[in-house]
Amino acid sequence: MLVQQQLPEFVTSDWYSDPSDHRCPHDAWLETLEIRELADGARGEERTTAITIRLLGAYQDGHIVFRYSGVTRYSLASDDSRRGMGDWLDDRFSISLDGNLRHDITWCFGPSAQSAWFVEAKEVSYEWIPKNG
Repeated sequence: MLVQQQLPEFVTSDWYSDPSDHRCPHDAWLETLEIRELADGARGEERTTAITIRLLGAYQDGHIVFRYSGVTRYSLASDDSRRGMGDWLDDRFSISLDGNLRHDITWCFGPSAQSAWFVEAKEVSYEWIPKNG
């Protein structure tokens, strides 16, 4: 029996889509994007991809970290990133046709510069890290 993939619990939480909640990614800024190829097997020939996105929260009082494991597809498109990605405008989670989690992200820098990313992965986690002090 196949297990149907479900959206992560954090996605359906009220705070996740409430811009007044400091944990919400809306208006957060990109700090780091890390793409790793993890190797296994005798010669390291069995490869999997992992992606980590670290954001500075919109209120600059904490960090948001998304971790994607078992990445099957991704696209990071930006028409103009000379001044950075800008604000995390919105995002949407769905289940892809092959049963993985799909995370679509739209970035906005000013009224006309938008970028679109997506990541499909077997698992996605979210972490809120408050700043000390």
